[in-house]
Amino acid sequence: MAFGNLKFDTLTTSDAKNTNTEKSLDTSYVFNGSAKQWVLLQSNGTSVTDSFNNTSVTDNGTGDYTLTRTNNMANATYCAIGSSGDPQTSHNASSDVGVQTTSVHDIRCVNDDATSTQDIPDTVGSVLGEVA
Repeated sequence: MAFGNLKFDTLTTSDAKNTNTEKSLDTSYVFNGSAKQWVLLQSNGTSVTDSFNNTSVTDNGTGDYTLTRTNNMANATYCAIGSSGDPQTSHNASSDVGVQTTSVHDIRCVNDDATSTQDIPDTVGSVLGEVA
């Protein structure tokens, strides 16, 4: 059963579990400041451990992935973030973001000296910005 729209500007909680103090949060912070998409991939690039607002992952080759969103962004000027690393070794790598449209963005994992892409366990990608 649908009840219609609920409109409000601030969320308030007593936080009784932790501090017994009232806390408030402006809803624009939730709307504009939280991740609109995120995904955790394993080393083969197509094994998604967990995700939010992610339809699919395309493996474009070694260390190069395209993440496709369920709900598009309002424009292509959002903040896309990528990171990767192998906690079992001392090797860590960085991810740069390539193609970026309202519906997809690429993540490329590079080794420490940034000379080649490679598949790395625990690759993450996330998007901050406005959903269409």
